[in-house]
This record gives sequence, C-alpha cells and structure tokens, in this order.
Amino acid sequence: MGRAWPVLVLLALTQFCASWGSLTIIGVQVEMRAGLGISADAIAALVWSYSFGIAVGALLAQVVIGHWPRRMVLLTSMSLLGLGACGLGMAQNWEQAMVARVIMAIGGASIMPTTTVIATSIVPESQRPAALAVVFTGLTVSLILALPIASFVGTALGWRAAWFVSGGAAFVATVGLAWGVPRGVRGTRASWQAMRTIIADRATMLSIITTLLLIAGGFLTFAMISFWLVEVAGTPRWIVVPALLASGIASTAGNAISAPFLRVIGRDNTIIFGMVFTAGCFLVLWILPQAYWLALAAFVLVGLGWSLCLAPLQARLVATSGPRAQLALAINASAFFGGQGLGALAGGSVYETFGPVLMPLFSLLVLAFATALFIAAKSIPSTLLDQKHPANSA
Repeated sequence: MGRAWPVLVLLALTQFCASWGSLTIIGVQVEMRAGLGISADAIAALVWSYSFGIAVGALLAQVVIGHWPRRMVLLTSMSLLGLGACGLGMAQNWEQAMVARVIMAIGGASIMPTTTVIATSIVPESQRPAALAVVFTGLTVSLILALPIASFVGTALGWRAAWFVSGGAAFVATVGLAWGVPRGVRGTRASWQAMRTIIADRATMLSIITTLLLIAGGFLTFAMISFWLVEVAGTPRWIVVPALLASGIASTAGNAISAPFLRVIGRDNTIIFGMVFTAGCFLVLWILPQAYWLALAAFVLVGLGWSLCLAPLQARLVATSGPRAQLALAINASAFFGGQGLGALAGGSVYETFGPVLMPLFSLLVLAFATALFIAAKSIPSTLLDQKHPANSA
C-alpha cells in the first residue's frame, strides 16, 4: 500500500478515538453518578442518547452529506467529537452533560462511513480489503484499550480528567487528519428509495434485526456493568479495569475465530452458536453472581460470544442484499448503534426498577428471542438478489 500507509494509520487512529469517546462513559459511570449527583437511569440516558444519535445520524449523513468532500466531513466530525468530550468534562449537571453528549453524537455519526470511503479511495481496488483491515484495527484496539484507559484515568485523576483525555486525543487526531488526508475525496449520496427497498426485503431486514437484538441484549447489562460488578458481584473497584481489558481482548478474539468457525460449522450455525453461548454467559451472571471468579469469567466471555456473531451476520447480509450490500451494511451499522441505545435505555430502566441483579436475566431473554427469531427466519429467501441497481442509486 506504499504511500497510503500514513493516511491509513491516521484513519485507524480516528476510529480508535471515535470508539473511545463512545465507551468512556461506561468506564467512569460510577464516578460520574456521584460527581453529578444523578441516578443510574440518568447515566444510562447519556449512553443511549449517544447511540441513538449515531444510529439516526449515520443514515441521515448518507442521504444529506454523502456527496460532500470527505476530508471536510471528517475534520468537522472529529472536532465536534473532541468538543463534546471536553464539554462533558466541564459539565456541572445532567442537562449540560446531555448537550455535550449530543454534540459528540453529531460528530461521531459520520466517522465510520467517512474513514471507509477515504481508505478505499487511496489504494488500488485489489488492496482495498487490506486497507480496510488497517483502518478497522483502530476500532478493534479500542475494544481492548478504551474502557481500561477511561476507567484507570477516572479512578486515578477523576472522571472529568477521563473526558479531557478522550477529547484531547480527538483533537490530536484532527490535527493529524488535517495534515495527512488528501483533498478531493468524495462519497456518493444514498437515496431514501434505496433504503426503503432494503427495509422491504424480509431476509435482509431480519438479519439486521438480529444484529439490533444481539447488541441490545448484550448492552442491557454491559452499559451498566460497573454497577453490576461492584454492587452484585462484590468486585473491588480496582478489578473493573482489568475486567474491562479482558472483555475487550475476548471481543477481539471472538472476531478473530469467527472465520474458522464459519468454515467448520457454516455461517448460520456460527451465528446461532454465538448467540446461545452469549445467552449462557448471562445465565451464569444471573444465577451465580456470588461465585466470584466464575462470574468474572462469564462476563469476559460475553464479549467473545457476541463478537463471534458479527462477521457472519455481515456475511449473511451481503449474501441476502446482493447489489445493495453497501447500503444494507450502513443500515446494519445503524442497527448496531441503535441496539446499544436500546440496551442502555432498557438497562437503566431495569436497574432503577428491579436493581442490578436482574439485568443479566433480561439480557438472556432478549438473546433467547433473537436466537428464536433468527432460526425461524434464516430460510426466508431474499428479493434483492435479482436487482441490478447499485447500492446507493438515487
């Protein structure tokens, strides 16, 4: 990839910072709750508002500014991300924190599709898969490092410092992008009609709904995991950092082993296995929370289970959406973030209504429903495979 390497590394750093900004709140939620004097439900609202903002904003960006210069979109997006993170560090109440979180969501909505467009435009077609692998390394590494960094800084220096560090990293990345990203790279604008066509196809939409439910079920507990670890499992606060680190490593491992699983047992069976495995981990968290090391192991393995499903789900989506695969994947990304939002919203409600002890049970129920839905729907044929229109046709 030659001269493209420095730009690809910058784009990977951009992905890392965007994911870091999204996940920081989970690592400092206990400290933020005490510092702002708000409820756990209010903390959950700061999580789901960001995820919903990303989910809606990513689709709107495809339609409204999909044709704008990518460099301009990326620089603006990262600046807003850094501004919002620093605003969270200065927030004195929940309302100010919510405004800052919305600013972050506006900035974060376009980052993933924009980095993808730039990466594929600066290398030959034969090198595009490798270029995208480099860029998405930033997202993968963030799963390992972002939460432990946020939790460590929050514990050592305070939760405000964690947000300032996250925002500062975004500004540093913005300076690098201004220096390294070429001008003139444009994307293509999607149409509402193309989106409606995908939504009308049952096979494709059921795959997307499976993604939404998988992430929502997992995030129902994960969005409030610091509370669960401390209040239910009796975990010392310092254990939260290595537990989150181990979870990130397990998520990366799950993504890595999905390919051999797919070759051995097939795409759909890999998806089913991953969802059943994840549901089993939540069953352990629900019935054996006081079995300290077993509960910690189950929490870590949740990350392996859900990430094992993601690549096969996208492969199924590509197979069912045919010529509209690019836009279907964009809608699936919105479902991913929408699932985070729904999970966080439900997690906050369960916490306030029933306490943290029942959060794994509700996660288990959502995943059981997702598995049953996928098994019932996986044989439905797609109506998109015979279409010849490009994914982003107007």
